[in-house]
Amino acid sequence: MQEKVNHLIYAADQDLHNSIRLGITLTEPVDPDALRAALPLAAKRFPFFAVKLVKVGEELRFEPNDAPFVVSADGGTVTLGTEESNGHLFAFAYQGNTLYVDLSHFVSDGNGSFQFLKTLLYSYLHILHPEAQFDEESILLPDSPILPAELECDPYPEQPLPVTPLGDMTRPEEILMLHDQPQGYENSKDWTAFRFHIKQKDLMGYASSVDGSPSTFVSSLLFRAVSDLHPENPLPVVCGVQHQFRKALRKPFSHLCHVNIVPIEYPFRLRGKEMMKLNTISRGRLILRGDDENDKLTVNRHIDDDKRIRKMTYAEKRNYMRQVLLDGIGKNTFEVSYTGRVPWSGVDAYITDVSPYLDMTLSGGISAEIFTVRDEFCINIMQRSPDSKYFDRVKGYLNELSIPFTALPPEHFAICGLRLPE
Repeated sequence: MQEKVNHLIYAADQDLHNSIRLGITLTEPVDPDALRAALPLAAKRFPFFAVKLVKVGEELRFEPNDAPFVVSADGGTVTLGTEESNGHLFAFAYQGNTLYVDLSHFVSDGNGSFQFLKTLLYSYLHILHPEAQFDEESILLPDSPILPAELECDPYPEQPLPVTPLGDMTRPEEILMLHDQPQGYENSKDWTAFRFHIKQKDLMGYASSVDGSPSTFVSSLLFRAVSDLHPENPLPVVCGVQHQFRKALRKPFSHLCHVNIVPIEYPFRLRGKEMMKLNTISRGRLILRGDDENDKLTVNRHIDDDKRIRKMTYAEKRNYMRQVLLDGIGKNTFEVSYTGRVPWSGVDAYITDVSPYLDMTLSGGISAEIFTVRDEFCINIMQRSPDSKYFDRVKGYLNELSIPFTALPPEHFAICGLRLPE
């Protein structure tokens, strides 16, 4: 059985991978034998992630892939969609206590893949700790039934949705760009993650007191850092907040990638404003621009692009979708993503840190990812350079606000490549 792909995947190329790496640090060293035993169990429950890309005529399709997932030692990366990954668009690696999960962002997003990851961790931990107790009622066990809604490979309607948008999604023609962040994969050896933890009660206590949220709190911190370090530049700063549109699509169980980028604009006049004011402004703009009606615009664009490429050749599809994706790149000074307070169902008792890593060629130069583990926010600020000046500013602001945090050592990171069939 062959399934349709998300048409954005046609944009992939050697200089446009759009891969994600998730680092999950456990309380004990990763056991590769237990991991290899757990992977088929998770794949049984989520067969739509055990697939390979095939070229059928002038289009790409998914078909089942029975080959084992690749597990690399020493945290190594592979090229997805090739023999290195056994054709899979998921791959796994380990180093010390950290399990790495690599996947194509064209296939899924954090919310779409979370249940799979939780089933994998449950199966892995159940092998190593059969006596451990987990909330099995909220875990999709390997033998649990698969909902038809999960299997949908094309969850979009045939016709565009009626739309009455509330907030203008346009960005300024010129914005402040971070020219101190090198472009392209040739500098990927310098990609660095600056990680820190904040107790949920401390961050949420402050954010709620200023009518903010985790996303707008981190956005405000980074805006302050960028504007303070570039005081002579009068251009507005734009934060692209990653926001999922499953609600507007009415497909909560879809495993595919459904991410929209909502712009929060900070004009020059906001520089020097106190954090309380910035959080309130950011929250208001996020609510206005991240509403269901604006999300429907994203759904309609997807439908329109899909109709456009149906009669194109394979080469034309690749050129067209590449341009669509590139047109959305470089429109932000930095990005922020918050997966939400996900229900770990007890497996997080064995987790100390979760660090998502992104393809930084698709960012404005700095991207922040926010994840929750037990009572802490794990915040990962990624850059295309190892210079800590932005993170040093963020730490200074946290100290000014009397918000306790724990900084982890900076970490260089890499992501998997991706190759499409020729």
